[in-house]
Amino acid sequence: MSKQISIDRIIKATLAGIKKSQKQYETWSGGSWLWEAPEYLITINVANKISDLVGSKYITLENNTKSAISDAGSLGKGRLPRDLRERGKVDILLWWGNNKPRAVIEIKNFIYDKNQYEKDIKRIKELLKRNSSESSLQFGLLGFCDSADEGSQKSANEKINDKIKTIKNNVINILGENFQTSVKSTRIYEIEDSSWCASCIFIKRKPI
Repeated sequence: MSKQISIDRIIKATLAGIKKSQKQYETWSGGSWLWEAPEYLITINVANKISDLVGSKYITLENNTKSAISDAGSLGKGRLPRDLRERGKVDILLWWGNNKPRAVIEIKNFIYDKNQYEKDIKRIKELLKRNSSESSLQFGLLGFCDSADEGSQKSANEKINDKIKTIKNNVINILGENFQTSVKSTRIYEIEDSSWCASCIFIKRKPI
């Protein structure tokens, strides 16, 4: 019987998928960076890296939100919160080996504004909140790639580090006090006067 895949390995696979996307697109395009590529390239590579992990799991892409709630056993009664966007889709839904959803993974490419991810974080929040004692959902991830050029006042590395801190703080504020978060990143890769980095924000509801 296959063993459960640790959260740490899932996060590392997510980062590896983002990193592969950057390097892959550089090769394909003759030097262009990932911010010029469609976001779906990252989604596919992250799904592939998680799929390669040894352990019990299933993966679905563009999974309907309401179906995910129902399959997780947390649909319950009454109207669903607007922030769930029940007719929408999650980028990657990771399943336990027993055919129950385990995690929601949202992917973003080159974040420049809070509006790009705020709705996704609110949806992850509501998915993890919804009848949490009954739900099979365990955690959520926001995976993203960021890049920057050297500036007159800040280096490319400083710009990237500042943006990651800003995104994390915004996520904390959106989630509120009942959630725990942490950030994992690859090292910052430097090419001439530019840099890039893959990052992942882990989201989990605190025990009640």
